[in-house]
Amino acid sequence: MNATLKIESGYEKRDVVVEGEISIGRTGTADIVLEDSGLSRKNTSFFVDDGELFVADENSTNGTFVNGEKVAGRPRILRDGDTVKIGSETTIRVQIGTSGTSRPSLVSNVPPPQNSLPAQPSVSPPAPSAPVNAGPPIMLIAAGVMTAFILILGAVAMIAVSYAGSGPSTRGTTTPPPIQTGALIPVRVIDPLGGEDEDDLDDLIASWEVAEDELKAETVEDITGGTADEEKELNVTAAFLADRQRKAFEPRPGEAGIRPAGLQVPKELFGDGVIKQKAKLASMNAGGYKQPLDFAELAEKRLSRELIEMPMATNSFYLDVGGSAQDRPFSSFSFKEGIAEILVGSPKYGILSKLAGNFAGQTYDLNNPAHRKQMRMRLLRMFHPKAKPILKELADAYFGKFGRPLRVTSLTRSMDYQILLNASNANSFKVRGEGSLPPHTSGCAFDLSRKHMPAVEQNFVMEKLAEMERAGKLDALIEYGVNACFHVFIYNDGIPPRM
Repeated sequence: MNATLKIESGYEKRDVVVEGEISIGRTGTADIVLEDSGLSRKNTSFFVDDGELFVADENSTNGTFVNGEKVAGRPRILRDGDTVKIGSETTIRVQIGTSGTSRPSLVSNVPPPQNSLPAQPSVSPPAPSAPVNAGPPIMLIAAGVMTAFILILGAVAMIAVSYAGSGPSTRGTTTPPPIQTGALIPVRVIDPLGGEDEDDLDDLIASWEVAEDELKAETVEDITGGTADEEKELNVTAAFLADRQRKAFEPRPGEAGIRPAGLQVPKELFGDGVIKQKAKLASMNAGGYKQPLDFAELAEKRLSRELIEMPMATNSFYLDVGGSAQDRPFSSFSFKEGIAEILVGSPKYGILSKLAGNFAGQTYDLNNPAHRKQMRMRLLRMFHPKAKPILKELADAYFGKFGRPLRVTSLTRSMDYQILLNASNANSFKVRGEGSLPPHTSGCAFDLSRKHMPAVEQNFVMEKLAEMERAGKLDALIEYGVNACFHVFIYNDGIPPRM
């Protein structure tokens, strides 16, 4: 048969002919790799059997949908013109034959006979019976015998699977464990990345790279209170922030996107960065770094100057952070007790109250929802002191070349804010408890959005990052998918890890 899958995923389009069997997923374990963060490593398989095209879901978290109906259990027959949706942004249109015209409908899911066990995924549905006058009666008898034989095999398989303690699977995959709906933290037990290693930083970064809502300049208040030398640069108006946003996104020649034509990724951005960042995060944990679990702990780090506040915009960069900040009362978070109200008179209330009384020359009222939101936005601008000059060097080089500011989409996040972002995200990483150190709770990581940049600008930034990495100043990775960015990690002690 002539079956073609017309795939559209993000900025990518391609046609794939199915001759035997192909799989689609997020990583090299699949035959077709798509940069869709909502895909499992091996998400969906398509195969031809007895002249029919079938689709099977490979126990993916986000599922496989044919014309809006979820594929569950056994494979499903596809018809010309069917639409298959997988991941977060991948649509596949099925074309069977060369004309693109629809052929007569076939039964896509053959229902099992009444009072019988359902057929297993590994057993292909029987072909439609031939008309009565199409052959001698012995053909009908043979078909009946074969159908009975298939049903018996299905029943035997169901019994075997039940004794093995696992549910039905598709083409060799295993059944994921049940979702822990009562967990304290929004724990994803079904693995959206298709079996990733939670101790592998590459998987950790990919699954924690959750974008905030885009920051709207009209929701941000002017900062005007700083008088000390180190505070004056924080005095930035919302109008200037809006100007930098406009400048970053203004049209310019050249193809932009996740993989524009001419994109050249240096080896440093896909080399040993996983190992380096994992080593430095481990050393920070071992050295006693206390990750900020909530906004009160971010405030404490600001008061102690362990982390410093960055200006929300300069000529060469602007911070698109805090777009998901809420105005609700501040709460505390711990892995043992979860979320709790911060009571007046408690130590954490005292920390927040102290900062609110003099936030670089500005005063906030903890009982005012609008003030609480502005405080959250500012606390999300925290950064490690050693990281500030490195970001400035990179941004100044980009601005000097192109006259536009870098868009920084993530700095430091508290654990409860990160969990808030991940609560509705299919790709959220499983948090097992204290000791887990997502990169953006370290104060040493930042992300640079790149989908709006043409290839020449992305190549310039990557070459500058590679140069700075060779100088031992940072480690950088290129991220694809919905939140395509350059993920940059600064060494907290200024020393690259020994490899």
